[in-house]
Amino acid sequence: MAGGPTAGKSERSGMSAAPRPAAPLPLILSRLQRVNQQGKSYRADCPVGHSSSGALSLSEADDGRVMLHCFAGCSASEVLGALGLTLADLYPRRDTQNLPPLERARLRELASISPWRAALGVLSREATVVEVAATMIERRESLAAEDIARIRQAAHRIHGAREVLQ
Repeated sequence: MAGGPTAGKSERSGMSAAPRPAAPLPLILSRLQRVNQQGKSYRADCPVGHSSSGALSLSEADDGRVMLHCFAGCSASEVLGALGLTLADLYPRRDTQNLPPLERARLRELASISPWRAALGVLSREATVVEVAATMIERRESLAAEDIARIRQAAHRIHGAREVLQ
């Protein structure tokens, strides 16, 4: 719970967690293998462990957040988890200490709502995939291997959204 006696400390070690850097891209790139710059973006091996080399694409948005995409289908949270990071590490640290209390409270509320909205969006999209598959099965249409793989991916994403909503 935020603000408790261990706030700001790592649960595993009891040590204070390192603050997020102002620019998160260098931190993330430093933890990846075989990083290649391509213009303003980067390609690297995805740390999740599949055999696709160079499957991870990263770039920095104008506001400093890191845009991350795995072409092998890994979610951002899976990629970051394999690096020992969280979704928050995609965003630059913001100095909120000098903000008025009402503005800090508003930012805290927005931060708690955002993951829920994203999870609900995932559930909506993946429910459509499941519905299309059910219709195909009902019509006794055969499902190709890539269709089955996409249904499994939908199930995986639905489970991930459930974790956010619990």
